[in-house]
Amino acid sequence: MNVEELGTLFEQKSSSADTSTVCRKLEPMTTDDSLTPRFSQSRGLRVLRVVVFGVGLATIHMFFFSFIALIIGVVLFFLPQKLTWRSHGLAMASAAGVSAFAAHTGTGMSPLKLAFFYGTVPVLGYLVLYYVLWWWTRRTGSPQVLSKIYSKGKSIPKRAKAPLMILVVLVPVGLWWVVDINLGVMFDNEPRLLWVHAPSTVDQGMDFNVTVEAWDAYERLSATYKGHVQFSTESYNLTTYAPLTSVSAVLPESYTFTGQAVGSDIAYEIRDGKDNGRHVFTARIDTPGFHYILVEDSTTGNIYYTNPIMVTDLSDTDLRIYWGDIHGHTELSDGTGSPEHSFYFARYVACIDFCSLTDHGEIMLFIPGALDTLERATNAAYDPGDFVTFHGIEWTNVDPGHYTCIFSGNQLIKTPVLSYLTVPTTDTLWQALDSFTAGTDSRALALPHHTTQNAYIQDWTYINPKYVKIAEVTSVHGEFLFEQRHTLNYIGAIDPPPEYLNGSSIVDAFRMGYRMTLYASSDQHDGHPGHSLSHTPAFVGHQRPWSIWQTRNEHPYPGGLVAVHATNLTRESVFSALENQVIFANSDHGRPILDFAINGTGVGNGSTLYSGDVNAVREISVFLVQDPSPAGARSTAASVTAGWAPDWSATIEVIKNGDLFMSIPVEDPVTRVTVLDTTPITGTSYSAESCVQRDGQYYINDYSDNPVNPDDLNTSGADFYIVRVVGENGRITYAGPIWVVASS
Repeated sequence: MNVEELGTLFEQKSSSADTSTVCRKLEPMTTDDSLTPRFSQSRGLRVLRVVVFGVGLATIHMFFFSFIALIIGVVLFFLPQKLTWRSHGLAMASAAGVSAFAAHTGTGMSPLKLAFFYGTVPVLGYLVLYYVLWWWTRRTGSPQVLSKIYSKGKSIPKRAKAPLMILVVLVPVGLWWVVDINLGVMFDNEPRLLWVHAPSTVDQGMDFNVTVEAWDAYERLSATYKGHVQFSTESYNLTTYAPLTSVSAVLPESYTFTGQAVGSDIAYEIRDGKDNGRHVFTARIDTPGFHYILVEDSTTGNIYYTNPIMVTDLSDTDLRIYWGDIHGHTELSDGTGSPEHSFYFARYVACIDFCSLTDHGEIMLFIPGALDTLERATNAAYDPGDFVTFHGIEWTNVDPGHYTCIFSGNQLIKTPVLSYLTVPTTDTLWQALDSFTAGTDSRALALPHHTTQNAYIQDWTYINPKYVKIAEVTSVHGEFLFEQRHTLNYIGAIDPPPEYLNGSSIVDAFRMGYRMTLYASSDQHDGHPGHSLSHTPAFVGHQRPWSIWQTRNEHPYPGGLVAVHATNLTRESVFSALENQVIFANSDHGRPILDFAINGTGVGNGSTLYSGDVNAVREISVFLVQDPSPAGARSTAASVTAGWAPDWSATIEVIKNGDLFMSIPVEDPVTRVTVLDTTPITGTSYSAESCVQRDGQYYINDYSDNPVNPDDLNTSGADFYIVRVVGENGRITYAGPIWVVASS
């Protein structure tokens, strides 16, 4: 019996029929497909339909792959069949569309939770309600509730049913389409600018690589780039910083790139002998100084600069600058792409010198062989002298904050797996690191990050200074030096607490007396360590490498990089530089040179100046060589216009004890500024006024469950200084802090 027959039956009026008679007449219908989930088809087809529906149910919240649930739902809705499965199909398609839309546009919880609660949960609720009604019909012999629902279709004219069905389906399809399809990302791979990379430090008279990349509107390699490039230099004296008019150098010959007729969203995977948007040249500079290699491009008509190159006579014991990204995720947890893909991209496309992949232990715990896979890939990618990899894993207990753990040796900790399910507290985390490092030749660092984010507020009272030596100041989540609404936080961050929150920022941790140094990394989840694309529209799901996780659409900032001063490119040397805090940080793919010292004491190896007198004058020296390459910003890709030229305008900020002490504008590529601090050394504190009281005890904020004595939260009389360079081009670079103690 179909819906129309059912409606006709209900419209029949008989003066001799009472309610029980009607029910007896309808009783056989309780076994009809239009009212129950029984099928008239063969058992095999019945099972197949259930399996297909299960596949759709499993994919509703899977980022771009929710299209599977959407297609299954639409097909079930339109297939000639009973209304039971049409209803199921419409519920699934609607859930897939709403889930995708909510995950991309909703606030108040993470996209993962939004996708689940707006997709999977509603469709499960629908199924429960549907089968409860079916069970009630079977139990009571009364089909009235279901029949009334289904008989509504009788009142719709036949000529209107098809357009109405299409309209009903277009709503979830449209919701999914507007957030999951970007035709520009899909088809526009035309070149927009060049990015040119060279090592930050080069030995005088030695050959080095210069990598020229053509980027599209989404900072991806442009496979279609066929421009002609020519090379020149712009140079500055090593000590006076004056422009050099005569430079001895061997630059690459002019060159015409080879590429494709049709673009690609992953051009570096095309291995056909063509450039596909990237070519590596060889250069040599014999004249000491700070140099930029300039590349004139025939396609855009602009001239592009490398990052600054410091050329000097280097010995084996001299420190060199290396750049890396020590925080990122792959398909082994909630990221994208294999570890092998990530290391390849980091080395050859992002052109960084060292990298660590730090997948979530909570997820790898449930993936057979995941830890072994990551360990093998990390060791296989390590190439001493050319590319350094570190073993890493992330511990993601929400309450005290997340810690990325990296290791100096050739082993990844596996027993226990660093998961809050197996290592539930910070105390057990430190114990696990103690046990692992004692039993191997490895050292460990635990790195706090996205500290002011509402979902993962950092509780600084739980940190262990033995492992927590550096803190992540910027990443794809934003900046965390200051609270997100602080007047000195210029770019903000995602997921702020409902109200201004004391005690979560890195500066607050310094005020409490915790001595860490600023570093930056990407925390990328899109398969691009060293140069995340998630701040551009290329976070969209159809951008390869593909992912099932809703973790790209909440990362709107460029990923950061950390620079180390190390003697060579090996695990031991680079890890020691990180451990000894001989580092500085940058907010994106750029690579400026920044040096900061007070009375000759620089950042690292304690970063402490003993002044001898509370009134001693402090000479603050900042040396900066800018990287003029175009920078990305929040939800904005790097871009240029016709006639583009570098913007050298920047502001050097000296931040003292968490307040802005001095701002110095600069306009030159190479700058050294010196300022004096003649005020008494007083130290600072995180006072009782900054704390909250509960049940007669003090806590650093409402998120903390660890009581403190406010009198202990201070710098022990030390002043701390941070340097932050804010470029007009959007690039921000950080160094410090340096601690100044009045002591004889």
